[in-house]
Amino acid sequence: MHQRTRTLAPRLNTLISVAEKKRRDTAALLEAATAAREGALLTINGKRYRRVARGYYGDRSRPSVEDIETGSITRLHRAEERAFWAWAVIEVLRLTGLRIEELVELTHTSIRRYTPEKGEVTVLLQVAPSKSDRERLIPASPELASVLATIIRRVKGTDETVPLLSRFDPLERRWGPELPHLFQLKYGGPPRVMSTAGARHLLRATAQEADLKDVDGSLLKFSPHDLRRIFATETVNSGLPIHIAQHLLGHIDLNTTQGYVAVYPEQVIKNYRTFIDNRRSSRPAQEYRDPTAEEWSEFEHHFTLRRVALGTCHRPYGTPCIHEHACVRCPMLQVDPEQAPRLQELEANTLVRLNEARQKTWLGEVAALEESLRHIREKQIQAAHISERLRAGEELTGR
Repeated sequence: MHQRTRTLAPRLNTLISVAEKKRRDTAALLEAATAAREGALLTINGKRYRRVARGYYGDRSRPSVEDIETGSITRLHRAEERAFWAWAVIEVLRLTGLRIEELVELTHTSIRRYTPEKGEVTVLLQVAPSKSDRERLIPASPELASVLATIIRRVKGTDETVPLLSRFDPLERRWGPELPHLFQLKYGGPPRVMSTAGARHLLRATAQEADLKDVDGSLLKFSPHDLRRIFATETVNSGLPIHIAQHLLGHIDLNTTQGYVAVYPEQVIKNYRTFIDNRRSSRPAQEYRDPTAEEWSEFEHHFTLRRVALGTCHRPYGTPCIHEHACVRCPMLQVDPEQAPRLQELEANTLVRLNEARQKTWLGEVAALEESLRHIREKQIQAAHISERLRAGEELTGR
């Protein structure tokens, strides 16, 4: 199982990208088809479609499109609904480490706001008792808060509240009380709460569309519990104490959590700590001295140098700027959303210089400017995403 986690973890970003792209593409296609007349041609992301009329559970007003290249028909309301919930399932599972049963049981009342006497408001996700019958609270990151806010906006009714639905529990074999469930489906009949089998199917279908292959060429498959194990591995690998990860995952026994964390098996930790202790005992004592005032000043100076015009440089301490301060090309730069106008100025200036270089056939300059233009536009997308998440987080916390 550890090997499976180590194999799937590097592919998770590709799975996320495919789910996000599918959600955005189907939403854009649905919006365009809704506004178009029957028989109109549409072009979305380079693909051509024709707006057609097809019955959709007796409602011919809902748009469908025909792929000009393949001739296949897509019922857009259903496709957009499936794409959105596939994205939502992947995002919530990877950001929380929830069990699949806990995911489908989330309600609007599961989201709590904790306001300390001093400090910022913290969003907490209250997880109902599941496998271990232990309720727990998970602090929501800004990214998770953005995802939850997007889900809430989608499921809200005309009265701006989340509709109440009863969920059938296949284990208890009974219907639960009516609650404002977050994972509500609205295609294929009346609204209903997503089932665990439905969530697994959406995740499996997205993994198939991503076409992820192992080193031997076999198709990789993701399960909800794979995302739980990856969450445990990444949180502990990022420095979170394992006993805190135990509470986030809802484990009674710390050894259970240890078994989830692929990169920190117990024997490795024990041997590594023994090695470090032995190494320190044999090394000169001055290697472990306190830093001098000059060294500490140099360390602090490094972080003051990380502030640049477009945002913050995240390069590690003691490393030089590998892009010679051409920050817009650097992957270490995290853009400040407030600097979006500056990026627009850089884009406009680069386009002017690019046109001049093309006119004068400065081919080397053209290649360099096209590369800079690509990075500028990537930073604009990054700034827009950060701004969107900040707005969603503020909306969820009520600020």
